[in-house]
Amino acid sequence: MSLNGLFTPLRRAAEIFWRHTAFFMFAAMLSVMPVQAEAAGLGPICSGTFYDPLLMTNWMDLFPITIAGISLPPGGMNPPMVFEPPICICPMTFPPFIPLPGIGITFWEPLYIAEVVRIPGCMPTLGGIDVFGAPFISEMGADSEDANHSSTTNSEETLQVHWYVYPLFEILNLVSSLLCLNTSTGYNLAFVTEPDPVWQNDIWAIFMSPEASLFSTFPLQMACIPDQLSSSFGFPIDALFWCAGTWGSPYPFSANANQTSSDQQANALVLSHFLFMEARVGAMWDTIGPWAECFSIPNPIWMKSQFRVDPIYPLPTYGLPINIGMPPIEWGYFPPENFPLHESGAYLIWNAQQCCLRP
Repeated sequence: MSLNGLFTPLRRAAEIFWRHTAFFMFAAMLSVMPVQAEAAGLGPICSGTFYDPLLMTNWMDLFPITIAGISLPPGGMNPPMVFEPPICICPMTFPPFIPLPGIGITFWEPLYIAEVVRIPGCMPTLGGIDVFGAPFISEMGADSEDANHSSTTNSEETLQVHWYVYPLFEILNLVSSLLCLNTSTGYNLAFVTEPDPVWQNDIWAIFMSPEASLFSTFPLQMACIPDQLSSSFGFPIDALFWCAGTWGSPYPFSANANQTSSDQQANALVLSHFLFMEARVGAMWDTIGPWAECFSIPNPIWMKSQFRVDPIYPLPTYGLPINIGMPPIEWGYFPPENFPLHESGAYLIWNAQQCCLRP
């Protein structure tokens, strides 16, 4: 046997050894990279938890359900715009679209998850994975002092939103026989704002909402006081669409969380920016109101009262539903409520549905 043939098995064994050694060394480097990034001032460590839909969902948001004008449970209250006649007449859902009588139903359906994050690329409801990494954070303008919560002020807050389609009833296979449920492609990440240059710039965002300058005037801002009172003790006023109750103004459609007095308010305010933007670009249709008795209708103006906000991170929030504009002091400060201390927040978004149950 030649010397080359004699050493071939040894060479292969050495190659296998070094490949495995290199793999483990690379894995070890990855495991300490977040710590090194934090120490080097490149950005914070992303944290989070996996969302458990059974245990972390506020099922009080499901009610009331109305069937033929009867509320279940009795005495449950819906916003005024959520109404379907007990006996409705709507076209068939397939050709030839002949109008037929049906039974009016209203209910609340969990359809989306919104992550409002202070660390670009952080996915708190996916266990706290960081899909962009520290270099991207520094490109987005967050420095180490911001990351460590020692120098950030409310006047400098810019938050990002991750929007998931999350049809919870479909995922859990609940009430699957109800024809009124939304049909979707299942759970998916539909949009992230980090790559969107318009979201990062207030001036560019004005092009999507040119009316913002009008509604920022003093008289129209004073007109938001009734909406603040209404959202504090009941439901938001949909006609005052330029107001988000006690959260602030839904303009501009950007990451700007200025002029907020708490972290809960900042998260909620940026969420309102995003919901209005979704309506403006045609991604969020009206599902309530007399014009939506038979079908959902596109509307560039958001319908505030069709949403319920269910905080699920950093702590799940249980109890009465949270409407758009409801003061954070009613839901966001005391354990076991959701009280982020300069943290990201995640919210399950419930959408009111009107349905004429017919063939």
